[in-house]
Amino acid sequence: MKYYSKSGVGIYTDYRENIIVDADHPILKWKASKRNEKLPDGSPYIASQHSEDALSWNVFRSLQLASRLRLLTDRLPIQVDIEKLYFWQHDVERWSQEIAPEIQDVLNEIEPWGKNGRRQQTESDVILRGKHHIVMIESKLGKPNEMVKAWARGGSPSRPMRSDYLKFIQKLSADLFSDSFDFQRDGRRFYQLFRNYLLGEALSQRWGTHFSLLAIVNSLNRNLEGRKHEEEFRSFQTLLVEPANTFLMTWQQLCEVLPADPKLLQLRQWLWSHPLLGLSSPAKL
Repeated sequence: MKYYSKSGVGIYTDYRENIIVDADHPILKWKASKRNEKLPDGSPYIASQHSEDALSWNVFRSLQLASRLRLLTDRLPIQVDIEKLYFWQHDVERWSQEIAPEIQDVLNEIEPWGKNGRRQQTESDVILRGKHHIVMIESKLGKPNEMVKAWARGGSPSRPMRSDYLKFIQKLSADLFSDSFDFQRDGRRFYQLFRNYLLGEALSQRWGTHFSLLAIVNSLNRNLEGRKHEEEFRSFQTLLVEPANTFLMTWQQLCEVLPADPKLLQLRQWLWSHPLLGLSSPAKL
């Protein structure tokens, strides 16, 4: 059962109706505790048909359970033998509402002001972890034909970036950002990419692996200033010492490689009917 917000967005009265696999998983219960105060009944963000979190869960959990995560990684010029899957820093196999302790420890080093969830810390949408390589995934959605915030920091432009990030960068035995990188300007502009890249490096050092950063976007919209997501992503790459471990993909591209596998039928149908992806026929899936 669902109702519609003032802007016409479908909202499920029970967030689990927006989930096609493992709807009762404790990670989703934790995510559903985050309420959207803009909605009359304070429904959780994940109950919205426009939810990026519901999209990430439905896609990646479905692929994992169907043993098809390689449909994604095979599109990247890297070798990843996936052993673990994390959603929002939670190990999906732990069936817990707690962030994976080893990731929480790293977050506490990078963002000590939010120690142990005291305040909001970096929340990677998905992490694919292999024995030798990890992939940090930042998911974006947004409406077709609109300009979306993409990876920029929200809030007041006058609010400075926290110096804790710079302090942590100085501790790392890695040269990540080029001389042209301006912490206040570029850190704000590419806030989510910057933090995921930093966390990816820190986790790769902790786990003894290589890492990559993958951004997934909706091909039907653009960045706030009207720039294509590809252009904005390339601008981020110019600020990296080694940009070869960063990749951009669209949800539409991922949908195109989904095979006609009975295990993925429900996912294909759900994506085909998604109100923001514009998939006009099952053939595109």
